[in-house]
Amino acid sequence: MEKIEIPERLHKIINKIKEARKNKGFSHEYIAEELGISVSAYNKIERQETKLTLERLFQLQVILEMPLEELLDLKVENVYNQHITDQAVGHQQIENLYQENKEITEKLIEAYKEQITYLRQRLLSTEKHG
Repeated sequence: MEKIEIPERLHKIINKIKEARKNKGFSHEYIAEELGISVSAYNKIERQETKLTLERLFQLQVILEMPLEELLDLKVENVYNQHITDQAVGHQQIENLYQENKEITEKLIEAYKEQITYLRQRLLSTEKHG
């Protein structure tokens, strides 16, 4: 099977997933079972032979008990010190930072909403089977 071209950022996310799984002592079998997929399918995700869907990313975040910001390596804390002589450049940087933070915040809110939906479904499924 031909390896799919994956951007460096996604490669880092998948490596964080692998590292977190190993640190928690979780086997491929355990993760696959929690995701509701075959071990082979999970192995393909870690080997980057198949795409990691957003739904799977949220599921893994819950299973690995990792904050989404950490898993996605989002850095939301920037500090800007501005001198009066740099006002025009500083203002543009602040505008860019505002827009970046706004987009990140909107993505996080959407991610959390989807995570809540997933957890509710999982809870209902557990209640039905338990």
